[in-house]
Amino acid sequence: MVNDTKPNRQRPVPVPVSKPVAKSNDMAVIEYPYSQEAEEAVIGSILIDEQVYYKLATYLTANSFFFPRHIYIWEAMDALVDEGSAIDTLTIGDKLKAMRRFDDVGRDAYLTHLLTSIATSHNVEVYAKIVQSNAARRMLLQLADETKRMAMDANISITELIASVSEAVDKTAGQLMTPEIAPIGKYLNGLLDRIESNTKSNGQTQLIPTGLSALDAIIGGYQRKKVTLVAGRTHNGKSTLAYTSVIACAKMGKSVALYNTADGDAESVLMSLLSVESGVSTLAMKTGVTSEQYQAIVGAAGRLAKLPIFIKSDKDLTPRGLYLHARAVQFVHGLDMIFVDYIQAMKGGPNQTDYERHSYIAQALDNIANKLNVAMIEMAQINRTGAKKAIPGLDDIEGSGKYEQYAEVGAIAYNESLYKPEADPNKMAFIIQKNRVTGRTGTAIAHKNPYTTALTDWHGD
Repeated sequence: MVNDTKPNRQRPVPVPVSKPVAKSNDMAVIEYPYSQEAEEAVIGSILIDEQVYYKLATYLTANSFFFPRHIYIWEAMDALVDEGSAIDTLTIGDKLKAMRRFDDVGRDAYLTHLLTSIATSHNVEVYAKIVQSNAARRMLLQLADETKRMAMDANISITELIASVSEAVDKTAGQLMTPEIAPIGKYLNGLLDRIESNTKSNGQTQLIPTGLSALDAIIGGYQRKKVTLVAGRTHNGKSTLAYTSVIACAKMGKSVALYNTADGDAESVLMSLLSVESGVSTLAMKTGVTSEQYQAIVGAAGRLAKLPIFIKSDKDLTPRGLYLHARAVQFVHGLDMIFVDYIQAMKGGPNQTDYERHSYIAQALDNIANKLNVAMIEMAQINRTGAKKAIPGLDDIEGSGKYEQYAEVGAIAYNESLYKPEADPNKMAFIIQKNRVTGRTGTAIAHKNPYTTALTDWHGD
């Protein structure tokens, strides 16, 4: 059995220093907590079952580990995931060689040791929590050291000290929080599986509904492994369609992930969903509701709580961050579809030009749809030139034509009243300009609730 070199317990994270921290006459040496066994068990579990990585990567990072060799191995796994490669002893070994860390890790002998030192990955979450807990304690100890250093510095004002410590605490807390990947309610997924199985056996097309019959009739619903692109000006109905579809699909038993990359937080998204379901406007929720409205909200909240909807709001969301979160949701609860509102606000790779960023996002989201076998629904903004047109086109999407290129279905959300004041403000149109699924194009009309913006089938002229 290969034994890791025992680290000096006084070393900080993320990468321990090689020299021990000397004792002073007035201060005891701080021992930083770690567990070599837990770290080995976490990595060993991933080597047994690579799917474990996607679950743990939502809250563990390379800096969660104390031993340098484990940090390097996790960095190698991160790189493999970014490339879309499998995670096993061979690929990790090759990646470590490319990183020039193969010898530092202990070569094949140590990777084999990690693989054989644990019999099953069944208890990996227990080990992962130990690793995360130790990392959190090390981080807090470092924060305490830095706070003491600043407090002893007479050149730092009390105001500056409090502000700096507060900022450091917020930053540290953000890194220590484990994201709760839990649905807003439980649902009978087993029944869904049986219905889908029966649908397949009958040779029928699997329909993931949009929530609007007219739109389903044209595009055939949302499709797995395919991108549906909905573009439009601000306030033209992109987000409204997303919220309507999220609830409709969840009520059909589909597990739905909604990623908000715009300026709203998770609470604002939940409020919009609650408004669609309850019939009470978000304005009323913010300014005060009647007793009848409150009862409607309570009832809607109860219904939404039973639906398999997962929400993540992140202004700095990258395709990789989306993939890791979605993969973890799929691993724990199953996942059928992903909504991104909106795609141009996502972050790309370092040093990318705007064109490169948009092209990267477009291709990455298409890859995610294929890899996770989910329907991908993307909301996109129209550029300034398109916004001046009577009816914009898919070539007017802000950023890159790659978004349209990777989409199987492309639609323009259009509210005529924003262009013609005399038009019905509650009449929404979704103009299908591209359809490689059914081949049909045309316009689907929907009714928009003037108070909640919820979309329903149009029954007017």
